[in-house]
Amino acid sequence: MTEKDLQKLYAESLNAKKDDKTVTGTVIQVSSKGEIFVDFKYKADGIIPKAEYSDDASKNPNDEFKAGDTITADVLKWNDGEGNVLLSYKKYKKREDRKKEQELRIKQAEEREKQKIERARNIQEFWDNIAVGKTYIGTISKIADYGIFVDLGVVSGLAHISELTWDKNQKLEDKFNINDEIEVKIKSYNKEERKIALEYPLKGENPWFSLADKYKVNDIVTCKVVKYAPFGAFLEIEEGLEGLVHNSEITTLKRVTKPEDELELGQLVNAKIINIDKEKLKIGLSIKELEGTSKEYGYEEYING
Repeated sequence: MTEKDLQKLYAESLNAKKDDKTVTGTVIQVSSKGEIFVDFKYKADGIIPKAEYSDDASKNPNDEFKAGDTITADVLKWNDGEGNVLLSYKKYKKREDRKKEQELRIKQAEEREKQKIERARNIQEFWDNIAVGKTYIGTISKIADYGIFVDLGVVSGLAHISELTWDKNQKLEDKFNINDEIEVKIKSYNKEERKIALEYPLKGENPWFSLADKYKVNDIVTCKVVKYAPFGAFLEIEEGLEGLVHNSEITTLKRVTKPEDELELGQLVNAKIINIDKEKLKIGLSIKELEGTSKEYGYEEYING
């Protein structure tokens, strides 16, 4: 190949470069003014003025580039009037940043769709394998007056307060905390409505039994009136154990239709245990069988004695 042919090829390669909108080259130097000179195998060097480096005027090219580094930039002019090719690093960087952001958004959207499909698969698998009595370790996600919601991983279930404590007056927030891990059992479920009722195995045996075992039919106990019902009054035998005195068992002196007409809340009375029903967890009491022995009838000596 002759020297003329080589010159022709070189000229063609230079002209071909003029079709490029973006070039990559080697940093020759970074001037004190923040100009970056670039060799990208063209007859003239490229120059990136400080104004074309970044929109942030506080950024210094010397902090990011040095001689020998590779840099890519967009071509603004093939001749800046001084024999250099005018380049813009910020224009290239903006386009690349937008491209990366778009790629990231697409990747995130794909990941969300993937997670959505995976979650749907896990949910279906959960419902396919659910069974009454099955045990799970879940996380408490919400505490309400009526119970706690437990996250079982892909679905949530509700443990009613009656499944969590035997103490009707206990506040659930005093016993449980959000994000606590808790062992629960499936009590019941409805696949169509996507509802799950949970049991709490650590609730333990009803303390009513151990309290009731201390008493037997015909025992005489001193009780406190704690609440009324249309059919009678509930008397506290001891903390955690109540019995019911029916209206018909309050007095022999008259027919009682409203227990509050005969008994006061907080009042101490003597009563006889007439029934203990361990299946229904109920204790029946009678005041009339001990009528005349209680404080409200004027026999304080009996109580004090």
